[in-house]
This record gives sequence, structure tokens and C-alpha cells, in this order.
Amino acid sequence: MLNLRQLEIFREVIRCQTTVGAAEALAISQPAVSNAIRQIEAQLGLPLFDRVGNRLVPTAEAQEVMRGSEPIFSLYRAFSQKLKDLRDTRTGSLRVLSTPALSNALVPRALKAFLATRPDMHVFFDVRRTPGVVEGVETGFVDLGFSLSPQPRPGIEATAICTGQMVCVCPPDHPLADRSEISAADLAAHPLVGFEPGTPLGFALNQGFWTPALQERVMVETRYSGTACLLAESGVGVAVVDSFAVVGGRYDLVFRPLSPRVPIQAFALTARGQPPKRVVRAFLKEVQASAVRFADPFVATP
Repeated sequence: MLNLRQLEIFREVIRCQTTVGAAEALAISQPAVSNAIRQIEAQLGLPLFDRVGNRLVPTAEAQEVMRGSEPIFSLYRAFSQKLKDLRDTRTGSLRVLSTPALSNALVPRALKAFLATRPDMHVFFDVRRTPGVVEGVETGFVDLGFSLSPQPRPGIEATAICTGQMVCVCPPDHPLADRSEISAADLAAHPLVGFEPGTPLGFALNQGFWTPALQERVMVETRYSGTACLLAESGVGVAVVDSFAVVGGRYDLVFRPLSPRVPIQAFALTARGQPPKRVVRAFLKEVQASAVRFADPFVATP
């Protein structure tokens, strides 16, 4: 049986028709090429080349060996390209879960940029509540999770990727739309959309901004910023949501920073003790690059 290296030398000799040319192409010595050809002929028990002057003319049997080896080298080239793509994170698979807040704009924008140069990458992306994201990472169902909570669990490694802030959203014709920033006193004069107790967003607001007076003005409680934005857009009440929800510009709303500012941090969750795949590290870099637009302080006008 011939090994792959022998076949490679044999094919190069056929291509160049001289051992000198084959040696230069393969970056080995000319005697090494000559010895390899003699060994191949001895192993096969038949001559493969006719010596015509300085040229090696392949015999009919050599041409048949050449044709037979083509599928092998086609597979070899494809496999070599796959290895290169894996090294350059241009192929493979990526499984991602995200909580709703970060699935509105941040993760999709990063995925768009990430896949633009990786047409052969396969991605699974789903949206879950925080416990579902944590479970997916801990069990190995996904490679990566995104959450607005660091999730201090033994099996979870949480990496802060960016800091946004809570912002006030209201329709363009609302009285608060003319203000450059919104205080708790400003909100207390209007019907409000609030967050269900125990949510990361509700917890962030309760750290010194959300007062009992504001809670009394809450008309509807919800769990997600996207739902709060839809309620605000429908005129149910003014909402305070995370900036990750509104940067995408999907709502007919204006959004204003709070005074004082209320930061909200986004985290990437990976399994502790298991170094992430190269493709996961590459995607995390893309997320961090996309996160620049969401950074704190975030003061924006529609």
C-alpha cells in the first residue's frame, strides 16, 4: 500500500515530468524524490515512468494510478480546508440561548456580523427565560448564553460584556417626550407599565429609583421589555425598559435617560471549567464589538 506522502510525490512528478521540478514544488531534495519513485515502483511491482531524456513520461499504468488517486486528494483538500476553516472559525456549529431583553437587538446584530464572513457556519439560536438559559449552559445543550443577570451558580462562568441603562419610553406625542431626561417625580404624574417582582429589570429599578409612589401608578405589570414597549406604544402607560430593547428602533417610541442613571449589565454565560470553543470565543468578540452602541452612558434621541 502507498501512503499519502508517496502519492503526493508521485502526482507532483507526473505534473512536473522531472524530479527536479517536483522537488522544488514539494520543497524537498531531488534525491528524495528519485528514491520515493523507485520505492513506489518497487512496492507496486511495475514501472510508472519512461525516462525520455531529462523527462519522466508516465506510463499508462501511472496514468491509471493518477486517476484513481484523484478522489483521495479531493477529499484530502476538502478536509484540509475544513481544518483551516475550523482554525479560522469559519465553519462548525454554534448553539446560543438568550433572555428576551438581549435577543431584541444585541445578539441578532452580532450574529449578522458574525455570519457575514462565515456562510458555512451553522447556528442554533433560541430565546428562553433566565432559568432556561442557565440550564441550557449547565447541561451543555448550548455553548453560550446571554442574560441580564450574572447567575452566581457553581457550574456557570459569567463574563460581563457591556453595560446599558434603563430608559423611559413613551409615544412621540406624550408630554414626557419633550424632556431630555426623566426623573422619578416626572414619572409619578403618569400611568406606568411596571415589571413583575423578581425580574432582573425590576431588581435594577428598585435599587434607589423606583419608589412606592411610582408603584402606585403602575397600570400593568409585565416580565419583558419588549412587552412593556408594546404597551407603551399602545398608550397603556409610560414604561421604563433596558436600553438593549430600544436601540433596534422597532417601536414608534421616544426614549430618554433616567435621572439619576440606572445601569443594567449584560453577561455571557459559559460552562465553568470547560474552555470555550474557538468559535465561541470569536462570537463573543463580535458581541462585544456590537455592544459599543449599547454602552453606558447611553443618551439617544429617536
